[in-house]
Amino acid sequence: MRRLPLLLLVLIGSLPFLSCRSHYPGVGYGMCVNPNDNFGYGLSLLKQAGFDWAKVQIRWEERQGAPGAENIDWGFIDNVVNTAQQYNVKLLFSVVTAPRWARPADTDWSVPGPPANPQDYAAFVGAIAARHPGKVKAYEIWNEQNLWYEWGGQGRLNAGQYVDLLRAAYAAIKAADPDAMVISGGLTPTGIDDGQIAYDDLHYLQMMYDAGAKDYCDAVGAHPGGYNNAPGDDPSTNTTGTANFKGHWSFYLRRFEQYHEVMNQFWDGYKQIWFTEFGWASAWPAPAGYEFANDNSEQEQADFLVQAYSLARSRYYVGPMMVWNLNYAPAAEPADTYAKAAFSLLRRDWSPRPAYWALANMFKPRQYP
Repeated sequence: MRRLPLLLLVLIGSLPFLSCRSHYPGVGYGMCVNPNDNFGYGLSLLKQAGFDWAKVQIRWEERQGAPGAENIDWGFIDNVVNTAQQYNVKLLFSVVTAPRWARPADTDWSVPGPPANPQDYAAFVGAIAARHPGKVKAYEIWNEQNLWYEWGGQGRLNAGQYVDLLRAAYAAIKAADPDAMVISGGLTPTGIDDGQIAYDDLHYLQMMYDAGAKDYCDAVGAHPGGYNNAPGDDPSTNTTGTANFKGHWSFYLRRFEQYHEVMNQFWDGYKQIWFTEFGWASAWPAPAGYEFANDNSEQEQADFLVQAYSLARSRYYVGPMMVWNLNYAPAAEPADTYAKAAFSLLRRDWSPRPAYWALANMFKPRQYP
């Protein structure tokens, strides 16, 4: 058998679609779990469904009252980590919302936002990684930073500033726990691209790459939404028969395929895309702003979730997928203002909805180490 020249082997290995498949360890099975409401029981239900990843949001503003590691309140974080260890669940921490002491002087206090100095955030996530090496498998750096009320207010969206935060966090986490994965903050499909209240997620991803994000994340975070569309649908295909929430790629799960096209443009297609939140809502009547949930029956919610995992497994670059959500319904507002109950796999009384049983019975090939 002839040997290929060394230079040719190097070039082949650099091509996104021809590089070693070890870059693509396969889909993982996860859920977003409320850590403030019977967390251990939630993890037991996650495990009973055959899932082994939990995404937990860590709100920095609630955990560090002043600068310095000595001012971090470790009780909550330690309990989350230790409980996950007890249930043999892998953790993805999504770290968000700067505390008041770290916000800029001209802060819009009506919404959460980033710190004035990215190193303050880096010090916080680095301290977590140093305290729990090997126990927090991945860190998502912020959440939906292309949306105004996640990034400090209208007119403040800035992909370059976000990459500054990502760069600082990446260095701090890797210094403390080199094996931890760093995931860029999941972008939300907005359908709006005015730069004031939102950037279109695909546009924002391109701006992140232009600012150098490629060098500071191990995977790209995404929040693909299905609205009232089946997982395999696209703007040219409508299998559900409904008329609204159609036409723009923001309404379709398969938006993530366009993310991968952007990644390939920057020679970064060998990385995974992690669905750090995804799901379908079902409710009648649906809360204001989530009217698409009226169109989805509970059985369709179940079917779409299972179909989404099947579709993602056929796209070799998809990594862990975190269903939004397992158990936010019991603590949701009475009017379900933010559709936490509509998206949930459980009812308010903790009883499973059809989607929970469908995911529990779903075929789950394990392709990753």
